[in-house]
Amino acid sequence: MKKVLQDILWVAAGGAIGASMRHGTNQTVFELMGEEYFFVATSIENILGSFLIGIFYTILSKRSVKYRNANLFLLTGIIGSYTTYSGFMIDSLLLYSESIPLLLTYFLGQLFAGIVALIAGIYLMKKYYSRS
Repeated sequence: MKKVLQDILWVAAGGAIGASMRHGTNQTVFELMGEEYFFVATSIENILGSFLIGIFYTILSKRSVKYRNANLFLLTGIIGSYTTYSGFMIDSLLLYSESIPLLLTYFLGQLFAGIVALIAGIYLMKKYYSRS
């Protein structure tokens, strides 16, 4: 039971940081572009999060000793709460009411960009580790 509580605390600590980062991204986009561009903030969060998860997953998986707490804190906590599947779904629903082509562009574009960002993060870290 003690280990489960410790795991929850690692995730919660990272989650507080990631959620604050997401709020900051939302506020920055709203200030620069206006709230009608809500979907831009979600796109930034999910694509940047995909890139970062590629980087940190690669770093953590290269270690001979698995860093469980770092994994919980970084991947599940910070990046998991920075990225937003629920926000992605709500944005998709709102865009659906505006335009089907806009919805499809947003939905498929974000999925494609997220996969490319993930692969780019993994590629950069593998390249870095191959030089070390």
